[in-house]
Amino acid sequence: MDKITAVIVAKNHPPYLLKVIESVTELVNSVIIVDIGIEKEFVDQLANLNKVSIIKINEEIPYVELIREKIKNFAKTDYVFFLDPDEVVSPKLKILIKSHLNSYDFFKIPRKNIIFGRWIKHSRWWPDYQTRIFKKNKVVWPKIIHRQPRVSGRGFEVDAREEFALIHHNYRDLDEYLEKARRYAKYEAKELAEEKKIFTFSDTVKRSLNEFISRYFAAEGYKDGAQGFILAIFQLIYYFLVYFYYLELKKFKSMEKIDESEFFRLGLKEVLHWKKQKTLKDKLIKRIL
Repeated sequence: MDKITAVIVAKNHPPYLLKVIESVTELVNSVIIVDIGIEKEFVDQLANLNKVSIIKINEEIPYVELIREKIKNFAKTDYVFFLDPDEVVSPKLKILIKSHLNSYDFFKIPRKNIIFGRWIKHSRWWPDYQTRIFKKNKVVWPKIIHRQPRVSGRGFEVDAREEFALIHHNYRDLDEYLEKARRYAKYEAKELAEEKKIFTFSDTVKRSLNEFISRYFAAEGYKDGAQGFILAIFQLIYYFLVYFYYLELKKFKSMEKIDESEFFRLGLKEVLHWKKQKTLKDKLIKRIL
């Protein structure tokens, strides 16, 4: 089997990082921790671990996609395994990777998202495929938040089965979700403003309603209990946060006239789009809208 380097970006004191490192140690040849603000006492603890080295980056990194392309080259091996500090590698996934590594250029791996104390099995949070293991020359990472990389060569899509999934200890509580949503929305609005892109109220409504209707109804988020409902509502709110930050950057000097009927028109259009069984009347109304 070819050699692999695990690369993990971390800051503060990630509660699952030690468990993540332990889960991957027997699979990889080395683990690089990219320190973007880890607490000093924790850095000292990490430095004593087997196979672990630490590289410090002294700049503000609001989201990891900004540096993925750069940090993949920290690895001296052909294969890189990107891991978030809250993604644990399951035993059966390790076996699968070992048996298939030499035959593929990149791997798309499902993630089991644990959110608010529950595995979210619906709501478009499963299987949540992520490109995580790859040859350095076969993957290019864009500097856009939550964007998947451009890939080339031969890929392997791991079966969407629980035993093969990365165990992602995602948002632990409401505060963590809201803090990250605020940070992500602020930088997404900044990107829109810097690229001189127009982001309108209609864009906001369309994306927000798409998020809620597609996740909670079409993707059966209601089967994820109260957590599924809360997540769908939070995803709806997110694009309003982007819009509000965008307006703030524009000094609230928007000449856009907000038409209340637009909300209901787009809402009906989204409902009809995601409706599983459409009548002829539904199709005609959607075409008119």
